[in-house]
Amino acid sequence: MCWEIKGWISGGYMAAREDGEMVFIYKRPAWGTGQCGRREFFELRSRGELIARITSNDAVQPHLKAEWVAETDRPVNETDLLEIAGALKL
Repeated sequence: MCWEIKGWISGGYMAAREDGEMVFIYKRPAWGTGQCGRREFFELRSRGELIARITSNDAVQPHLKAEWVAETDRPVNETDLLEIAGALKL
């Protein structure tokens, strides 16, 4: 399925899928989270629960890391996470 990233909405972005499923993407500070040294740090939430993190290091050629953290079955899966990470302009 194709994800569309909506503009800046109250401290983050919203990704919407064709079937109406939504994921909210919040930019977080790297300090205090164990993510120091990261250029970008995003949390993805679906239906109020944390489902994934996307980080990017501070190098000449940034390395993007998408990490799935949800423990239960969700309408969003790891494949969706990869599509959302690819659609973000980091």
